Amino acid sequence: MTIEEALVLLYDLKRDKKDSYERPHKPVLLLAILDLIESGSFSNNRIHYSEELIACFKDYFELVRQGNDKPTIQNPFHFLSGDGFWTLVPKSGRPLFYQEGNSGKPSVKAFREDLDHAEFRSDLWTLLADPSQRREIRQALIARYFPDHAQALDPSFSYLSVDSEPDRVAEDPPARMGAFRKIVTKIYDYRCCACGIRVKVDELALVDAAHLVPFSESFNDHPSNGLALCKNHHWAMDRYLLAPTIERRWKVSSRMDSRIPDFKEFLALDGRELFPPNDSNFLPSDNGLSWREAKLLK
Repeated sequence: MTIEEALVLLYDLKRDKKDSYERPHKPVLLLAILDLIESGSFSNNRIHYSEELIACFKDYFELVRQGNDKPTIQNPFHFLSGDGFWTLVPKSGRPLFYQEGNSGKPSVKAFREDLDHAEFRSDLWTLLADPSQRREIRQALIARYFPDHAQALDPSFSYLSVDSEPDRVAEDPPARMGAFRKIVTKIYDYRCCACGIRVKVDELALVDAAHLVPFSESFNDHPSNGLALCKNHHWAMDRYLLAPTIERRWKVSSRMDSRIPDFKEFLALDGRELFPPNDSNFLPSDNGLSWREAKLLK
């Protein structure tokens, strides 16, 4: 498994679709586990449901909780087994406390009686056991799920490898760039949210994933900071010739003269609505839309 393949899995954790926002439990659990790997408490691929892990989980949870979130660690510990990289191992001779296809939530009592430990997929564990790879995964999880809490979760949080010159389009580190692209293009059904073009052949898609507020400035990989755009409209937005507005409509720079035939494709978008994502939890953020509109060339 490459670091990009790992982040593709971790950027698209399954969640309760009934929620009006992404519940924090699974990424919080992963951050807590990474801390305990770092400290040496988990030195092999056997993740125990320990008091140390519970305490670390609760500390992180308090920093990011919202609404009626409750720090029930047994739920993500259980339901991570549906994400393709996490396996629960029962105590010898005992049945697991759930059956495949049963979505019932396990109790703390069941965990203590039936569970021996959990394991990561072996190729993911290899990455997590490497300090530099673990650091990249940790920062990517924060950028994806908790960009607004980055400094609280990790005072040393930064992506120093990102180009910091404000007048250039920054190039993202390849691993998290690929993970961001996959999740954003997926939620827009591989359709450009400007012109509506959709070309997909097997795993190949025409559209890119574009950050609203550039990652070099925001360190934000949440899908609400992204749009799926074809090459032309991605290029135009990143050069401030085209911008989505707070009303979720396109606005074209006055630098594009309507008398020039080559500009007609772009000018036709002026005032048109954005094609929305297929999940309303990931509608483009007001903050990102305002940032883009303010940057539009006059």
